[in-house]
Amino acid sequence: MADSPDIDALEASVKREQRKLKALQDVGAALGSTLDLQELLTLVVDRISEAMEADRSTLYILDEDTNELWSKVAQGERWLEIRLKVGDGLAGTVALTGKTLNIKDAYQDPRFDADWDRRSGYRTRSTVCVPMKNHHGRIIGVVQCLNKSGDGYFTVEDEALLGALASQAAVSIENSKLFLSMIGKNIELLEAQEKLQQKVRELDVLFEIAQVSASAQELDELLEGVLARTMRAVNAEAASILLADSDTGDLRFRAAVGGEPEAIKRLRIKAGQGICGWVAQHQQHQVVNDVDTDARHSRNISEEVGYHPRSVLCVPLRWDDGIGAVELLNKAAGTEPFTEDDVKLATVIAGHISTAITQARGRERRAREQRLSTIGQFLSSVLHDLKTPLTVIQGYAKLLSKESDPDRRGEYAQTIQRQVDLLNTMTKETLAFARGERTIWIRKVYLYKFFEEAAEQLRRELEPRGIALELVLEERGTAYFDETKMLRALHNLARNAAEAISSGAVKAGEGRCVLSVSRAPEGALRIAFSDNGPGVPEEIRSRLFESFTTHGKQGGTGLGLAIVHSIVSDHHGQIAVESKPGCTTFRIELPQDEAHEASSSGSTRALVH
Repeated sequence: MADSPDIDALEASVKREQRKLKALQDVGAALGSTLDLQELLTLVVDRISEAMEADRSTLYILDEDTNELWSKVAQGERWLEIRLKVGDGLAGTVALTGKTLNIKDAYQDPRFDADWDRRSGYRTRSTVCVPMKNHHGRIIGVVQCLNKSGDGYFTVEDEALLGALASQAAVSIENSKLFLSMIGKNIELLEAQEKLQQKVRELDVLFEIAQVSASAQELDELLEGVLARTMRAVNAEAASILLADSDTGDLRFRAAVGGEPEAIKRLRIKAGQGICGWVAQHQQHQVVNDVDTDARHSRNISEEVGYHPRSVLCVPLRWDDGIGAVELLNKAAGTEPFTEDDVKLATVIAGHISTAITQARGRERRAREQRLSTIGQFLSSVLHDLKTPLTVIQGYAKLLSKESDPDRRGEYAQTIQRQVDLLNTMTKETLAFARGERTIWIRKVYLYKFFEEAAEQLRRELEPRGIALELVLEERGTAYFDETKMLRALHNLARNAAEAISSGAVKAGEGRCVLSVSRAPEGALRIAFSDNGPGVPEEIRSRLFESFTTHGKQGGTGLGLAIVHSIVSDHHGQIAVESKPGCTTFRIELPQDEAHEASSSGSTRALVH
């Protein structure tokens, strides 16, 4: 029986150790059950209170940014947040010094702050506070237990137990912070990724708009292409572009996508009316996420086209001499409103649209100017070529009036008729050119007959200027070409030679031209036209076949050789010039294989280029 007190003490010691082990196990289980910091603090505080046999416990976390300890404690059904400056109160002192405090009577310690007791009505007696340190030994918080059960006080063993529990809690809290930090970083990365993807989508849209602007031939094609991409970029159901009439200021729906595009394109909006009219007039964007509440909304248009918008995003357009608006209707998600990001993107796109309109209008103006210039050049060419048949008609008309021989008069009349036919052909070619057509008529031509008649016509033009023409026919068979156009080419070569010879370098009556025809070994037809004029000046030789190239010719248009080059090119032939003082030769070579194949099925075949 004498050993009984020792046995009781041993049993008490074993029970304490068992309690500590169970407390450690319980707190470990609680710490491993969650990574949510608030839930973690609640679980840890409950288990620590049980293990320490304390009335209540508080776990403070150190906020390094503010140098404060914070914790949330339950008060009834609410959670209250406590904040202490490091160094204030018992917990603040432990956070500052890193040393454990075990106080039997808190009110006897000057570091104790009784304000919380006064506010809550709670009476603190005994308390023990231990620091929480991470694996680097840095303080991350404080654990405080209040009022040992049974009106006792906390022992040295309690201090050791609380220190062990605090170490466990520190590891879990660090893990929780790390987890929350990773979650936060992941959220930031996801947000950054989403923003980056949005920017990429915006850049893709702007790139597509730039491509459409560069490739579209017509303004309407450009606007339709740009509008479809704009609607997709802001996720709208329908969109339209309105341009103001330069005279009345009324807005016309120039392009529309989604909704009822064909119906909407037929409508006009009076200047300043409707949301779009207001935006175009004031040059300010508008976002109306409930159009029924906006007095500017044109309900009659909605009724007329049968499409009822819920929300509208409208941004202005402005270019050199005009205004307009881009209208986007109804976010595709239904009730989702248009956002500031939508406004920014739509505004950027509207700037590109305004620039594209400016460029398109510029292209249209340049195209009109080019067409006028082309028409002017073409008329100059036509008038240039009209000289030849008119001169021939005039000459033969005079001969006809003086000729008494019926047979000769008949020949003259036939020659005049051929020139009238040539004029009719040139008129038809002019109309075909105006329609954008370029056609040559490949025929089987008897070379002897064609060139004899051509030489006779050329002599009628050259002889009055004192210039003789010699015809050298080495090839007298047949060939395939457009005889009307080749006759025009020969007349232009003769006229070019006459103007060069008449410049004064050759004495009157000594001018000479030679027209020769031969066959190349591979079968191509070769035509050469030579004159004994002063030669082609070096400064214009490289651009001799360009329009309006002339040198020292009074009244010359510079179109003759350009016309010759065009005719030869239409035959897929080649033309070259050899020139020196006293001799200039233009050599034409017309391939016959393609021409012969084109005419093999009949005597006449049109080749369209």
